[in-house]
Amino acid sequence: MIYLYIKSLLSFRFYHRLAFAARRHIVLYALFLFALSVLMVYFAAGSYASKNIPLLIRNFPEITFEKGVLTAPDKPVSVQIPHTPFNITFDASAQSVPANQQLADAQTLAWINKNTIYVPSSRQLQQRTIPADFSFTASQENLNKEKDFLISAVRITLVTFSFFMIPLIMLVSFIMASCVGFAFKIWTGSSVPNKVVFKWAFFLLGPLSVLWYVRLWIPIPLFVLASTILCIIYMQQIFNLMEIHR
Repeated sequence: MIYLYIKSLLSFRFYHRLAFAARRHIVLYALFLFALSVLMVYFAAGSYASKNIPLLIRNFPEITFEKGVLTAPDKPVSVQIPHTPFNITFDASAQSVPANQQLADAQTLAWINKNTIYVPSSRQLQQRTIPADFSFTASQENLNKEKDFLISAVRITLVTFSFFMIPLIMLVSFIMASCVGFAFKIWTGSSVPNKVVFKWAFFLLGPLSVLWYVRLWIPIPLFVLASTILCIIYMQQIFNLMEIHR
C-alpha cells in the first residue's frame, strides 16, 4: 500500500494501471489512508497541545469545584481556546441555561453551571453531570501540575474526533474528485467507463491527503479551492496521457 500511495502522488501514468484495481485493493487503500490520517492527527494533536496548553494555563481563570459543583467565581468567566474562535464558559451564578443556538452562535464549546456541563450540538443541547466527588481549584499552580495530563487529554480527544471526521473528509474529497473527473470526461468527449473515472477519483485521495496533512500544521487559505485545483491538475494530466496513447 505504501508503494501504491507514493506512486499515486508522483506518477500520472500510474493512474491508468489503477483503472484495473480490484475491489480488495480499493478497500485496503481506504483502510491504509484512514490509518495514516489518524496517525497524522495523533502527531499534529500532540504538537498543538504541547504549544498551546501552556498558553491556555496562563490565561485560565481561577475556578473552584467543590463536591461536583462549580462554586467560584460568582461571575461568568470565559477562556478562549488558543488560536481558535472557540471558548469555554464558567457561570456559577446563572439561573437559567442558554439555548443551544445561543451557545453555538457564541462559539462556546462547553458552558458549565453548578454541577452540569452543557455542550451545544447540531440537534439539541447535550448535558453531562459533574461527578459528585470532584473537587478542584484551577489555579496556575494546580494546572501546571496537570499539564502532561491535559496534553494527553487533548491528544486523545482530537484523535477520537478524527475517527468520525476522517471518513467524512474522504467522502467529500471523493465526491469533489469525481465531479472534476466527469467534467473532464464530458469536456474531452472521452469514452472512458464511468467506473474508471470513479477509481481515478478514489485514488486521488492520495494526493489530496497530502494537502490535508499540510493543513494540520500550516493554515492553507481557500483550502477547498486548493483541493479543487489539485484535482484539476491530476485529472487533466490523466486524460491527456490517455489521449496521447490512443
